[in-house]
Amino acid sequence: MSRVDELIYELCPEGVEFLPIGGLVEILDHLRKPITRSSRAEGEYPYFGANGIQDWVDGWIFDGTFLLLGEDGSVLREDGSPVLTWAEGKIWVNNHAHVLRAKSPDLLLRFAFHYLETANISALCSGGSRVKLTQASLRKIPVPIPPLPVQKEIVRILDTFTELEAELEAELEARTTQYEETRNRLMAFDAPEGHPLSELIRKLCPQGVKFLSLGEAGETFAGLSGKTKADFGGGNVPFVSYMTVASNLALPANIETLVRLGPSEKQNQIAEGDILLTGSSEDLEGVGLACEVRRNPENATYLNSFCIGWRPYPSTFFQGFLGHALASRRIRIQIQGAANGVTRMNISKKRLTRVELPVPPLPVQEEIVRILDSFDALVGDLSAGLPAEIAARRKQYEYYRDKLLTFEELAA
Repeated sequence: MSRVDELIYELCPEGVEFLPIGGLVEILDHLRKPITRSSRAEGEYPYFGANGIQDWVDGWIFDGTFLLLGEDGSVLREDGSPVLTWAEGKIWVNNHAHVLRAKSPDLLLRFAFHYLETANISALCSGGSRVKLTQASLRKIPVPIPPLPVQKEIVRILDTFTELEAELEAELEARTTQYEETRNRLMAFDAPEGHPLSELIRKLCPQGVKFLSLGEAGETFAGLSGKTKADFGGGNVPFVSYMTVASNLALPANIETLVRLGPSEKQNQIAEGDILLTGSSEDLEGVGLACEVRRNPENATYLNSFCIGWRPYPSTFFQGFLGHALASRRIRIQIQGAANGVTRMNISKKRLTRVELPVPPLPVQEEIVRILDSFDALVGDLSAGLPAEIAARRKQYEYYRDKLLTFEELAA
């Protein structure tokens, strides 16, 4: 028998009472203040909406520990449970999330958080395509009120799972951040004093590192042209999709997306050493993402029309250097500054050729690639392993949550 079972057997063997949550918490919706995006000043305080943090602002209207429930829009998960956010400290909340604070000594707010993750409240919501949980309906949500020792033990157990999950996520984020910062420093040729790369730079380029524009260091080429939607329905040759370019530092070995090409049709093929870049996106972050072709494809392979190819001149760059360089902060800033658009952001081949790349001596490039490839492999291993472990911990948490938060209701 678990400790929770022992406590239930001892303290509430006949079941527990269920009460409407509205009488057990304070609902602070009257204090919420929405801020339009144009009126927000960037700051250190989280700005919450229906489904979590929407932005960071320079002020706060709540200070404490709160449970937020989506009011309209993102209100329900697939299982009918409410969209919840646990918030602590100084925060700002717009009018799309209900704000709950502890009030009754009989209910721990953290216990309510865990329980509501299991509660199907869809019958209390209204609306069609845009679901709404009114405050009146929120107040009616029934929650079990086991004795406080039971609530505390359940919270202790479930928080152990959520803390472990948070630690795993933080580990992945920390390693990714460390990798990005290392790449940015190395591509700024700002290695710490005494670092082997610093010594190599001092030896091989004492006057500094030269820069060349993409137009000076290579030639651009277009992706597929003249294709219709029907050509992508049952193709006969591989092509690199937009998503493949956007999500890979180096081109994967197996390209499974196909396009139909006629026997005499002329299109640009990709080759080892090419750099493939996204040319269009809904926002700046998606423009100019680069993928390096580190080996010749086994079969003739082509590039998506929403992407741009760039072929550097031979013997200018060490393999792997360009993929890392184009992902660094100093070059991403240039690429984003060269993009334009209204509903979509785009960068033309002409504008792209003006972006400047560092061209250090090949031994320096090789050392940078060695360092960053090692980091990339480490982060890649973590990215592959940790999400699986996080998912396993999430399933374990959900299993125990559902088991621990199933109560027999006290007979009237």
